[in-house]
Amino acid sequence: MKRKKNFYILSLLLFAVYIQLYSQNIKNFGDIEIHQNGQLGLFGSVVNDGLFFSRSGLVGFYGENYFDISGSVNPKLFDIEVANVNNVLLNIPVTISNNANFIIGDLKTSKTDSLNYVNFTTTSFSNGASDFSKVNGYVKATITDSFIFPIGDEFYLRPLAAETNFSNVTYTACYVSEDVTKTHPLGYSQEVSNINTKEYWILKGASEVTITINWNDRSRIERITHDSDDLCIVGFEISSSKWKNLGGIDNTGDVTSGFLTSEPFVPNKYAAITFGVLTTDKKTQTEPTFNGYHYIVSPNGDGINDNFIIEELADYKNNLLKIYDRNGLLVFEAENYIDEFTGSTGKGISAVDRDSGLAQGIYYYIAAVNGGEFTVQGFLYIDR
Repeated sequence: MKRKKNFYILSLLLFAVYIQLYSQNIKNFGDIEIHQNGQLGLFGSVVNDGLFFSRSGLVGFYGENYFDISGSVNPKLFDIEVANVNNVLLNIPVTISNNANFIIGDLKTSKTDSLNYVNFTTTSFSNGASDFSKVNGYVKATITDSFIFPIGDEFYLRPLAAETNFSNVTYTACYVSEDVTKTHPLGYSQEVSNINTKEYWILKGASEVTITINWNDRSRIERITHDSDDLCIVGFEISSSKWKNLGGIDNTGDVTSGFLTSEPFVPNKYAAITFGVLTTDKKTQTEPTFNGYHYIVSPNGDGINDNFIIEELADYKNNLLKIYDRNGLLVFEAENYIDEFTGSTGKGISAVDRDSGLAQGIYYYIAAVNGGEFTVQGFLYIDR
C-alpha cells in the first residue's frame, strides 16, 4: 500500500515538473472552452488548431515576455484582459463577444495587411485603452450605432470613433504613425490646401459612416496651420488619387489638441484618412453642436456646457460612468450618474488633485448601462 502511495506522489511531482517546463507554450489540437466564471491566464505562445471558445468567463494575456497567438482556428472569446508589458502578437484573428479590458501592453497585428485583427462583435466593447495599452494594428468591428476603435502605435492611443445609421455593419481600422506621402502622393482637391503628413488612419467598410478623430502633440498641427478652425478631415480618394475634404463638424480644441468629426462618407472609397487644411474660400464658421457621442465641458459658470450631460442616461438609473485621460488614468467615476461632472475628479480618485480642476484637453468616457446591457462611449473635451 505504501509503494502505491509513493507511486502516486511521484506521478504528481512529474506532472508538476511537466507543467513547469511546458506551460509557457500551448498547442491546442482539441477543444478549450471557458465555462461560466472560468478564468484562463496565458503567459506564453498559443498555437490554436482546435476549438478555443467561451460564452462567458475571462481569458487573460499576462506576463512580462513577448508571445504570439497563431494556428489555423481563430479563438472566439467572451472577456479578455491584456496585462503583458512586452505585448502580444496576433498572427490569427481573435474575436471578443463582450469586453476587452486593457491594462498594460498592446495587442499587435501586422499593419501591411488586414488579415489579422482583434474582432469586436455588436455586443462587445473595450475598456481602459490608453497610451500604455491598446491595439497596435487592426481592429474589426460590427457596429450598430457607434463604436470607438482602441487603436494606436507603440507610443500613443489614437482612437477612431465611428457612428452609423445602419445596423450590423462591419468596419476595419488601424492607425499608422509614418509619413503618409510614402504610399499616398500629395495632390489636393479644390477644397484642400494642405494635409498632415505625420500620421494617418486606415478605415475599410462598404457602408456610410461618420468618424471622429483627435490630434495631439504627435500630430504637429502647428506645421500646417495656426488656427484649428481651418482644419478638416481629409481622405485619399482612390478614384482620383487626390486628398478630398470629408468635412469638419464639431471642431473642438486648439492646435495642441482637439477632435473633429467628418461628414458621412463610404470608407472603401478612400485609402487613408488624416487632417487637412481648408482653402480660404471653403471655410465655414460652425459652432460645436455635439449631437452625437462627443461632448464639450466648459466649466466657467456661464450656464453653457458647465456640466457633462449624457441624455441617453436619463431613462436608466442603473449606470456606471468612467472618464479617462489620454494616458488611460481614471479621473472620474460615478454610479447612477446624473450630470454631476463639471471638470473635476471624483472623490474616489486618489491619483488626481481634487482641489484643482482637470486640465484642459481631451478625455474619453464610457458609460455602462444596466450592468453592461449596452454602453455609450466617446470623446470629451474640457475647455477652460
